[in-house]
Amino acid sequence: MALTDAQRHYLQTKQKLRYCIDPAWPPFESIDAQGRHSGMSADYVRFFQSQLPVPLELLPTASWPDSLLAAQQRRCDLLLLAMATPSRSQFLNFTRPYLVIPSVIVTKTEHRRVKSVAELGDALYGIRRGFGFAELYRQLHPTLKFVEVQSYEEGLLMVQSGQLAGMFGNMGSLGYLLQQYKITNLKIAGRLPGDSELSIASRDDEPFINKISQLLIERIGPALQQQINNQWLSVRMETEPDYQLLAWVSLGAVSILAVLSWAYLKVRRLNRQLLQANVRLAQQSQRDSLTGLYNRKCLDDKLPACLLLCQREQLPLTLALMDLDHFKQLNDVHGHLFGDECLRQFAGTLQQHFQRPTDVLVRFGGEEFVMISVGVADQEMAQLLQRFIKDLAAQKVMLEQQQSHYTVSIGWLCQVPSSGQTAAQWLAAADTALYQAKAQGRNGAVQNRTFSLLATNL
Repeated sequence: MALTDAQRHYLQTKQKLRYCIDPAWPPFESIDAQGRHSGMSADYVRFFQSQLPVPLELLPTASWPDSLLAAQQRRCDLLLLAMATPSRSQFLNFTRPYLVIPSVIVTKTEHRRVKSVAELGDALYGIRRGFGFAELYRQLHPTLKFVEVQSYEEGLLMVQSGQLAGMFGNMGSLGYLLQQYKITNLKIAGRLPGDSELSIASRDDEPFINKISQLLIERIGPALQQQINNQWLSVRMETEPDYQLLAWVSLGAVSILAVLSWAYLKVRRLNRQLLQANVRLAQQSQRDSLTGLYNRKCLDDKLPACLLLCQREQLPLTLALMDLDHFKQLNDVHGHLFGDECLRQFAGTLQQHFQRPTDVLVRFGGEEFVMISVGVADQEMAQLLQRFIKDLAAQKVMLEQQQSHYTVSIGWLCQVPSSGQTAAQWLAAADTALYQAKAQGRNGAVQNRTFSLLATNL
């Protein structure tokens, strides 16, 4: 690829380009169980790498909002498949689109074909949270009633159950899931205006990257693009039927349909149960059933990843260990149902106060909780924790005829992780500070400021 001297010098000085992807967006891009980049964008990366004199390095993230945040914080240079929106254009530059995916709606199979958005009426429709498509469609169709869902799988399940009349999205993702899960009672009911136009997005404070990215896009030939499309995209969309042909075929098919109808209904029911089971398993493997927060198993994965990320990027990491004060006594006096209500209310208040995309909230066990936050300085975190403690102490927990107050003690630390520090060491340091908070009278937070020195001497 022909680069100018200035572009080549820029790349040689930078040494590598870091990129982020959506880790769970098949077939376009994802991170597999072995931590490898997979999907259409992985094929494009292999081509881009062949054109560049410096390596392209994946910066793994937990979600698409995390990838956007990494780009906004300048921790990654590129987003490989991103849709230009007004909010993203405040911190990103975009190439011309190199992948255009039709926007479609998925409904139950008995629903008529959708020819126009004007036909949709007042029903509820699903749309995936965080996607550029969602931002633009809310602007284009402000009268439609949208429900944001965490994933396309969740949206399809809600359509199957009747909670949603349809699921909006791109044809590639929705068609892929319909085929993968063999869902026979849903269909792509029509194409919608406003296709997903996907570009390479790059940080706007280094304009050389956008110019180089545009050169890469121009090097993609029709043959390569068709090869990648054929490998990953194969979707059928419902069109107007040929009624004459349908009548002719159906004449000989009535007897076959009678035989197969029972089998079809059974398969449809099993496919729905399969999708429900997969969604439930994904949620149960990471979530605490009582509070809805992440569970301890999830913490075992996320805390080491956050330590590695903050060490590499030299970002402050906060780990706070929280314990509800005198919770056993509260349980003894008011009963376990009241105690469960306290835990649920505590989790809700915690989510209200710590809702940044990179915040991780965990029920550690019993009445203990963990909060992880990336990129917040310790002085700001101290203020956030004090505000949380004050808000919690002012609340009442009410269940039937019972009511009570409760408080929380917090032990926490905030620093840029050092090489060699482990998740177990960080948890032990937070636990030491929590013990001090209890010794000082509870209903307060104590910061461990000696952990770095102690860890160095271990």
